[in-house]
Amino acid sequence: MTMSPSTAYGTARHPFRAQLPRHALRELPRHEPEVLAAMKRAEALLRETDIRSEPVNLRQISMQDLRDFLIAYCACFLAVMVFIA
Repeated sequence: MTMSPSTAYGTARHPFRAQLPRHALRELPRHEPEVLAAMKRAEALLRETDIRSEPVNLRQISMQDLRDFLIAYCACFLAVMVFIA
């Protein structure tokens, strides 16, 4: 299979990509078969595993939980405001 000069490996048709150095256009590394098999096993295991937590019972939320939430919320809000300012 022969490629035309305009579609040769490492060439770019877009003006931005044309300005990039040749090493930036190199081919991405390929995974080895063992790595691909491990990734497929991990995906299958993740699909089989139930990772959801139990539903929250609103009757079990205490005032201390509300205080902790408000303290964390206010601290994050102040940190964002300081960052923005």
